[in-house]
Amino acid sequence: MSIFFLHPIYLYGLLAAALPLLIHLLNRRRLKRIRFPAVRFVLLSQKRISRSYRLRHWLLLALRTAAVMLLALLLANPIFQIGSGLFAAGHQVALVVILDNSLSMTWSGDGSGFARAKQAARLLIDALGEGDRAAVVPTVFGANERFRLKDEKAVLMRDLNAIEISDGASNFAAALTAAYELLQQPAGQKEIRLITDMALTGWDQFSSGAVKSYDPSVPVRVIRVGRKQQPLNGTIKEVRLASPGVGVGLPVTLEAVVTNFSDREIKDLLLQLSIAGQARDQKLISVPPRSDVTVVFETTLTRAGSHQGQIRLKNDDLAGNQVVHFAVEAADSLKVLLIDGDPQTSLVQSETFFLSRALNPGGARESSLFLPTVSIADGLASVSLEPYQVLVLSNVAAIPEAFLPRLEHFLKQGGGLLIFAGDRLQAEPYNSKLLPASAQLREKRTTGEGRTEKIDKVDVSHPALKPLADPILLESVKSARVWGYYRMPAAGNSALITLGNGDPLLVEHRVGQGRVLVLATSADRDWTDLPLKTAYLPLVQSLASYLAGGKRGAFDSGISVGAPKTMPLPPTYVGKTIRVFKPNKQPIEAVAVSARNGVEAVFQDHDRAGIYRVALAPMPESELRAPLLYAVNAPFLESRLEEIGERELRAKLHPIPSEVVPVEALEKGGKRVDLSLPLLLVLIATLLMESWIAQRV
Repeated sequence: MSIFFLHPIYLYGLLAAALPLLIHLLNRRRLKRIRFPAVRFVLLSQKRISRSYRLRHWLLLALRTAAVMLLALLLANPIFQIGSGLFAAGHQVALVVILDNSLSMTWSGDGSGFARAKQAARLLIDALGEGDRAAVVPTVFGANERFRLKDEKAVLMRDLNAIEISDGASNFAAALTAAYELLQQPAGQKEIRLITDMALTGWDQFSSGAVKSYDPSVPVRVIRVGRKQQPLNGTIKEVRLASPGVGVGLPVTLEAVVTNFSDREIKDLLLQLSIAGQARDQKLISVPPRSDVTVVFETTLTRAGSHQGQIRLKNDDLAGNQVVHFAVEAADSLKVLLIDGDPQTSLVQSETFFLSRALNPGGARESSLFLPTVSIADGLASVSLEPYQVLVLSNVAAIPEAFLPRLEHFLKQGGGLLIFAGDRLQAEPYNSKLLPASAQLREKRTTGEGRTEKIDKVDVSHPALKPLADPILLESVKSARVWGYYRMPAAGNSALITLGNGDPLLVEHRVGQGRVLVLATSADRDWTDLPLKTAYLPLVQSLASYLAGGKRGAFDSGISVGAPKTMPLPPTYVGKTIRVFKPNKQPIEAVAVSARNGVEAVFQDHDRAGIYRVALAPMPESELRAPLLYAVNAPFLESRLEEIGERELRAKLHPIPSEVVPVEALEKGGKRVDLSLPLLLVLIATLLMESWIAQRV
C-alpha cells in the first residue's frame, strides 16, 4: 500500500499554503485603546460576541490554506496503490520491463525463478490499457540489439517469450540506459519495472554513474524474485593443466577446483571428465562448507590436433553452473635429429647417449613428447631435414659444404639447431660458415677434472630455461662441474648460462625464423658432469622445445562469457575476415589486423558458453598459430547465490529513486486509484464553504 505522484514537481506548490497566514498577519488592525468607564458593560457584551467571530476567522484561514494545499496536490496527481502491477486509468502509460536473464536466474525462486520472472512480466503487459506502450529489455543483450516501445500486447508477448536465460552476468547499467532512452518520448505516466533475483554478482559490477542519462521523476521499481530456502550452492571454479605438456599418447593431468558457496557440506558429488563427448574419468567427492576441493583427472589423447573437453558436476540438488568447457591442442612428438660426431662401439660411451635418454627416458616412441633419431656425422651430407623440427650436432667436427644450403633453409623456415662442443669439433668451419661474431668459438680450454669451473648464472627468465626456475633444479645446474669448453665472446644478453669465471657457456642467435643455441661444452661426460645431474633432463627437453618453437601442445581453460578473444594469425591473413562458429553454429566475424606482436583478430560476441570453432583455410602446420578450438565459460561468480540487500541496492542506484517489492505482491494483483477526482470534489467543497463563511463574517 502506497501513494505516489505522477507529477511530483507540483508538490513545491505546498509552500504557497503559507500565503493566507501571511496575508492575515499583515492585515491585522492596530487599534489605539482609550478606556471610558461608561461603556464598560458594552465592552463586556462585545467581548462575548467577538469570541464567536474569532473562531469563524480561524476557520476561514484554515479553509483558505487547505484550498491552496488541495490545488497543489491536485496538480501533482496523486495515485493510491494497493499491491503492485496495475496502472492508473485515464493516463497514457509508457512502460519498460527490465527482465533479468542472467545465469543466476536459473536457480532463483526454488528453481523456477526465470519462469516466475516471465510470468510477472506477463502480468504487467496484461495490465496495459488502450493506447499504452511498452518494451521488454533483458539485462544481457547484444551490442547491436535495439528496443522500441510497442502498443500491441501480442507483439510484446512474443518479445518476452523470445528472451532466454543467458550464460553471462547482468549488465544493469546498459539495461537502465536503454530504458531511460525509451522513456524520453512524452507520456502521461512513465514506469520502469526491474524483475530480478537481486543476485550480488551483477550488482557488484554496477555503478549508477554508468547509466548515461536518467529521469529523476521516473523511479525504478524492483520486483524481487526470491527463494524460500537456500539450496546447496557450488560450481567448478577453474580447470587447469597439471602435466608439463599435451602430447599424443602421453598422460594428461587435469585439475578441477570445486567451490562450495553454501554453509552446508556438499556430499557425494560426482565429477565426470569427457573428451570429444566420450566419458574418460570420474570422481566422487565431498566439499566442506565455504571451501574449495581440488580434483585430479588423468587421461591420454590418441591423435594430434584440437580436442574439446568438459567437466560436469552430477547433482540434481545443486544450484550453480555444473559444466566447465576446455580445449586442448595435442602435439605430435617433436622429431629431433641427433648427429653423433664421435660414435663408439659402446652405446653408453657415444656422444648422444645422454641426449637421447633425456629426450625419451622411456625409450618407446609413444612415451615422450620428443622422438629422437640418431645418425652419424658421415651421413650428414645426404640427410634430409624436412621431417624434423630440431637438429642437434654433438661434437661434429665440421659442417659439410653440401649440407650447408639445406641447413640454412631449415633455419630460415623456423627449424632449431643445438650445437654441443667436444674434442673433435673444429671451431674455424663453424665460425666462418654459421656462427656470428657474438657466438664465435675461440680457443679450447681443458683443465682436467682436478681444476673445474662451476656454473654461476642461469637466465631463468629466458623461455629456453624457464623450467630451471625451480630452486631444486637451479641448484642442480649450478652444482655441475665443467673442465672442458670452448671460450666465446662475452655476448651480453645472448649469454644464457655463464661460468663462474665470466665465460659464456650457452649463447643464442637467430637465423631467419630459426634459432641457434651453442653449448660450449660436451653433451656427454667428456668435459662435464652435467649429464649426471637431475636438471639435465628438463634442461635438454626445454632447449629442444624452445628450438622447435615451444610446441608442446596447448591447454585452453576458456574465457568468460562476454570477454573478448584475441587470436594470433599468420602474416598472410592481414585484412582477411576470420569466421568463428558459436556452439549454436551461429557465426561471428573479425578482421585480421597488424598488431605489436604480429597479426591478430579480436572476437567480441561471446554470449554463449561452450566450444567455439575457428574456420581457417588450410595452411602449412608451420604457419598455423591460431587454435582451431577455444572454450567460453559462464562467469565463476554468477553461480554464487548471495543476494544484495535492499538498503545496499538503493544506495547502488542512488540518485535514481527506487523501491523494492516482492514478486508475490505482483502475482496477487493490486489496485490503483487516481485521487484527482476526489481531490477536485474536496477542493470545490472547500471553496464553497470558504465563500459562505466569508459572507457571514
